[in-house]
Amino acid sequence: MTREQIIIKYIKGKDVLDIGSVGQTDKYNLWVFLKKEAGQLVGLDTEPSDNPDIIQGNMETYNFHKQFDVILAGDVLEHIDNQGLFLDNIRKHLKKDGYFILTTPNAKWFNVLLRPNPTHTLWHDKYTLFHILNKYGFKVIFFRYYYGNKPHYNFFKKLLVLRQGVILVAQAKGSDSREGRTLMGFQ
Repeated sequence: MTREQIIIKYIKGKDVLDIGSVGQTDKYNLWVFLKKEAGQLVGLDTEPSDNPDIIQGNMETYNFHKQFDVILAGDVLEHIDNQGLFLDNIRKHLKKDGYFILTTPNAKWFNVLLRPNPTHTLWHDKYTLFHILNKYGFKVIFFRYYYGNKPHYNFFKKLLVLRQGVILVAQAKGSDSREGRTLMGFQ
């Protein structure tokens, strides 16, 4: 499954905050996908944008003065200097029973190992993601490796641990999830 196939069931018709909205230029643009499927969509990015729905700011400190049904951080966490502040602020802006969707490159993916991105502050694997989310008040309700959207990534569909990315869905501790407890779903 692609990340979009997983994300759609959580965002359809919902009030969504997308963190890291600027700079998505290829044909697999997540912002365009979210705009079609979400009920309401607001973006936040450290880079300026001409789009009036995208606010320039930093999720480590920005205050929206409201909460969202879903907060999505698509390939953002690995760029954040203070991940604790980032996760604390996400939790504050998430409605009770809301969903935090996180995607990040798989630390074991061959591109990460062969050509590390110099803008990434660190790489996460399943264990570090579960640890940091638990530490900052989240419970993971869904976890999966996903393959990329580009045709040449099809080779990796069967190799779970070598897939391009990780996607997880979490809720603030104390929320009552209807998802079940699929903490280690490695499909």
